[in-house]
Amino acid sequence: MRSRSIAWRLALAFAAVCALVLSAIGLFLYRSLASEIAWRDDMALLGRLEQVRALLADSDSLDALQARPRLYQNMLGNLDSLLLVRRADGSSVIAINPRQRSLPDLNAIPRDQSPQRGDVLTWQAPDGAELALLSGQAQGPNGEALTVIAGKVLSEREQMLGSYRMRLYLAVGLGAVLAFALGLLLLRRALRPLGKLSEAVRGIDLRSLDRRLPADDTPAELLEPVQALNGMLARLDDSFQRLSQFSADLAHEIRTPLHTLLASNGQALNHPRSSAEYQEVLASNMEEFERLKRMAENLMFLARAEQAERALDLRTLDLNEIGEELCDYFEALADDRGIRLENNLSGELFADQQLLQRALGNLLANAVRHADIDSVISLRRRDEPGVCWLQVHNHGPAIPNEHLSKLFDRFYRVDPARAEPGDSGGLGLAIVQSIMQLHGGQVRVSSDARGTVFELGFLLI
Repeated sequence: MRSRSIAWRLALAFAAVCALVLSAIGLFLYRSLASEIAWRDDMALLGRLEQVRALLADSDSLDALQARPRLYQNMLGNLDSLLLVRRADGSSVIAINPRQRSLPDLNAIPRDQSPQRGDVLTWQAPDGAELALLSGQAQGPNGEALTVIAGKVLSEREQMLGSYRMRLYLAVGLGAVLAFALGLLLLRRALRPLGKLSEAVRGIDLRSLDRRLPADDTPAELLEPVQALNGMLARLDDSFQRLSQFSADLAHEIRTPLHTLLASNGQALNHPRSSAEYQEVLASNMEEFERLKRMAENLMFLARAEQAERALDLRTLDLNEIGEELCDYFEALADDRGIRLENNLSGELFADQQLLQRALGNLLANAVRHADIDSVISLRRRDEPGVCWLQVHNHGPAIPNEHLSKLFDRFYRVDPARAEPGDSGGLGLAIVQSIMQLHGGQVRVSSDARGTVFELGFLLI
């Protein structure tokens, strides 16, 4: 199912918000208008009652008042208003009631009391019409007690409010539709940079990983994702280049022993040889097979380490004891080269024993292979705040600076011509780096005329 676009979702949300805001404003205005109209109607009834009271008090006789019905009709102003003036016996002095509605019994306001809005009664007639009524006592000519009833039919008010409601509904509806249309238009224009980025991303493949997404004229909201994508592309490009180089190096490393095996076996088959000569060929082949085996094992270890499939067996280790074991293991190889091993490790470290021994062993093997004759290779410990550094120091030719950053790449050798039987096939230092990554630590190297130092940094817990 095709998902709805972001522009449509945001436009609908924008329209809903606008409709909600317009509805809130319309409701406020509607209630304000209804309250204002009700106040004006009530004030008109209060004023009418006071006017009639004053008129009755100033009149000479009730007969004169009854003789001018047109006056009261003009005073009321429309057919929706009514005015009744009654005597104490219930007879009418003035009766203006266009619809001839029967009115309920009302409590008349005392003559000496001014009417208030709370005295206005809202009443629904039997025909469904709603009326506002106000009753008050008055004094006629010669002090006669009279009752005045002023009223107004509220149908005009309801019609006005009903018309206003319809306009509000129409305004809210049109506002929501207009907000949706304008929002959709503006959002599509605002999302055009995403379309350009999509086109740029579609144009990047394995042959163009060096290309980057354009950051110029990119909106500020998209700048950080673009930079993150460019960083990802840079890492992918680097990983792909390293993988390509790794494939080429692996093919080269495997080709050498395979070529040697094919050549030696071919020569052995082409000419008859003695049993001793065949044994010599087989022994030479075994060395090449051992080299291929070590290479395969190292590659499998690196693959597991990169996939984090190896669970660390962390424990507290005695560094001096581990150093002594490694020095004893490499003592024979060091003696052959006239090199002395010196263990200055001390204290404890929380790490995986097997992996730590392998990392230090690879560094020691590398140091023995490249150290000067009659020199000393020393194992040392140096602590910094929060970090324990294990050092392997050897005296030998300085490594040029251009090689230092590549020493931990797979199959990289400073001098390929110095490869010897039994070496790690250019994977030893790469394995050291993977071991340190598994421990959450780091490895670094420095080299000058005073010697070469490899350091393993473990976080102290």
